[in-house]
Amino acid sequence: MKFEDIDLIAALQQITDIHTENYKEDFELDRKLLQKLAVSDSGEDKRLLWMSRPSGTYLLREREVYIEDTFENKTWEFYHDQTSDPILAYALEITGTRDGTVIGNMVELDYAAHVERMKQLTVDVDRAAVTFSDDSTYYLPFKSFRREAAELEEIHGKIRSVGFLPENEQELAMILRRERFKASYHAQPGNIDEHIHQLAVRHGKAEEVLAVLPLAAQTAYNEAKEAHPDSIVCFAQNGYFEIYGEDAKKAAPILGSKLLMKELEGCGKVAVTGFRQEQWVAKAKKLWEHGNDVFLTQTGADGKQEVVKDLRAEDFIPVGMVMGMDGKTVRVESVDFAANDVQLTDITDPKMPQTIHEMPAVVRIYVEEAPAENLWAALDRRKEAEKPQHSVLAKLKQCKSDAGKDAPKSQLDKKTKSKEMEI
Repeated sequence: MKFEDIDLIAALQQITDIHTENYKEDFELDRKLLQKLAVSDSGEDKRLLWMSRPSGTYLLREREVYIEDTFENKTWEFYHDQTSDPILAYALEITGTRDGTVIGNMVELDYAAHVERMKQLTVDVDRAAVTFSDDSTYYLPFKSFRREAAELEEIHGKIRSVGFLPENEQELAMILRRERFKASYHAQPGNIDEHIHQLAVRHGKAEEVLAVLPLAAQTAYNEAKEAHPDSIVCFAQNGYFEIYGEDAKKAAPILGSKLLMKELEGCGKVAVTGFRQEQWVAKAKKLWEHGNDVFLTQTGADGKQEVVKDLRAEDFIPVGMVMGMDGKTVRVESVDFAANDVQLTDITDPKMPQTIHEMPAVVRIYVEEAPAENLWAALDRRKEAEKPQHSVLAKLKQCKSDAGKDAPKSQLDKKTKSKEMEI
C-alpha cells in the first residue's frame, strides 16, 4: 500500500505504539532525525527506510542501505538474516513541512523480500566522506576511516556527519531510481488511518487504537443524525458500523460491546461503540428488538452517503397486526419495550375476546412467520390513521389556522439544536 501526503511522524508513532513492545524510546531518535532531514538541502536525505521491531525501531538513509558493508546496509540485513522477529518496514519520502509537521509519502514493504532483492543489488563501498565541526570534509578509505577520522578530530573538532561513496556512483543512482519507481508503481493507494486500524486489529489492540474520524466523515454523520434524530445511527467507517455519542451509550449494553473514546479531527473525542459491517443484519436487529429506531448508512461508490437500512421500532411488532399464534388468532394491541411486554387480544372467537401478554422477542417470531399481507395490512391501517381527519370540527380549526397566518408573529427564540444530534 502507498500512503501519500501524510504526517509521517504521527503515522510512524502510531505504528510504533502498536508493534514495538520494548524500547519504544528508539522512536524519539527517529522523530528528531526526521525533523532534521526535513530541512536538509540534500535530496538523498529525504529518501529513507524505516522498520518497527518488537524491540525497537530504525530509521536509515536508503542510499546507504544499498552500499555494501555500511552500518545501514548491515542493520537492514541483520534482522532478516539473524532473527525471526516480525518486522514492519516502510520506504519513506519526505516532501516538505507544513506548519512544523513533516509531510511525505510512505510505501509499505515486504521486509523479507526487500532484503533478499537488496542483497543482489548492493554496490561496493569506496570511501567515507567525513565532515567535522569546523566544516572541513575529508574523503578517507572506507576500511581505515574510523581510525583516521579519530586522529583528525584533534585538529578539526568532533565529527558532524559521515557519508559513504560507492565505487560506481552512476550504478548506485540507477539502482535507486529503478527500485523507487517499482515500489511506488506497484503499490496501491491506501488510507493511512485504515491501515493503522487494521494493524491494531491484527495485533489485538483495536480497542486501544481507533482511527481518527475525519472532518468530512463528521459532516456526513451529522447530516444523517439530523435527518434521523430519534434513531440510533450506525455509520460505516473502516470496516465497522460505528455508533457515536448518546447513541453509543444506549447501544453498548444492548450489543454487549465496549464503550470507547474516538478522536475527532480538529475537535476532541466522542464516545463510540459498534460492530463489523458484515454483522449488520444481526446487530441491527438486536438494537431494533429493544424498541429502537435504527438507521444504517455507508459511503456509496459515488462518494455520497447511501442508506443500508432504516428500521422503525413501531414496525418491529406493528400495532393492529392480526396473526396466528399457537393455534390462536391474535391482534396486537400495544407494545411496551421498556416493560418487555406486548398486549394482544385473542380473537379466535370474536364473541369472546381475551387479553393476553407476551414478551416482544416471542411475538416477533410469530410476526416473521405470519403471511406478508398481514404485516402490510397493519402498516396500511397505521398510515391511514395518521392521515388528517376531514371532520367539520377539523375544517373549522383549519380555517382558524389559515386566518391566523396573516396576523403578526411574535418573536420567539429559536430552539437550539440538541447536542445529541451532533458529534
